Amino acid sequence: MADPNPEDRKRRLAAHFDSVAPTYDELNFLSVTARRFVELANLSAGMSVLDVATGTGIIPLLAAEKIGADGKIIGVDISEEMIAVAWQKFQSRETLESVQLLTGDAENLDFPNSSFDAVLCASSLFFIPDMSKALKEAKRVLKPNGFVMFNTFAPNFLQPLRQLWNERLQKHEIKLGSLPIHRIPDEAACETLLREAGFTQIEIKAEQLGYFHLTAEDRWREIVAGLEGAPLKKMSNEQREQIRAEHIADLQNLVTPKGIWADVPPIFAFGR
Repeated sequence: MADPNPEDRKRRLAAHFDSVAPTYDELNFLSVTARRFVELANLSAGMSVLDVATGTGIIPLLAAEKIGADGKIIGVDISEEMIAVAWQKFQSRETLESVQLLTGDAENLDFPNSSFDAVLCASSLFFIPDMSKALKEAKRVLKPNGFVMFNTFAPNFLQPLRQLWNERLQKHEIKLGSLPIHRIPDEAACETLLREAGFTQIEIKAEQLGYFHLTAEDRWREIVAGLEGAPLKKMSNEQREQIRAEHIADLQNLVTPKGIWADVPPIFAFGR
């Protein structure tokens, strides 16, 4: 069923990401995935690249080194605050001339047909209300033989950490909303989206990444920084501190000599 109020949904989405923009870079899974994303994209000097739903500009930051001074990368995001944070990263960098950051709608890109060699969408397609429309827009702005690339995550993303956090909230009769990765849960879903948008030469690559939180407090800071921490914003300071103390105790059961493992199983999808 089509969303009866798609523009309202986009406004809510923009407002949500505006609110988390200052802490978004504290989500380690984003940087871990972004580095691998750019490696697999195999960008080369002189390419013109569009990064859709660029967030705080992690992908343009990494991609600018690949495309060089003769290349161009434009990052667009629906959140003005995300773009503001992204700009801060480039102010003192030599790559500034090859980078442009704009607010924009992934479903209605403000670029002519056949403008880019590559369109990227890292860890974010599943947030876009109409994913199919966004991919068709990507195809429209691609040059002949250009490619699109996006990623999602397998269902075991950040497990058992997310389940442990969900159980803690449930004990306080608080419901944690599901992450939208369920909209693209596997390789088959990636391929279907690409084929329906008109892409061919499709490649899907599932990998296993991850990282260690050195302490339980590190995991807590990541919860607070992102979507998982949304319920905390509606709590009193007293309740928030109580849940923090309880969850820190929960996490002790997962501590190893290297820390607490965070499982990141990205699925990368390509289409020409």
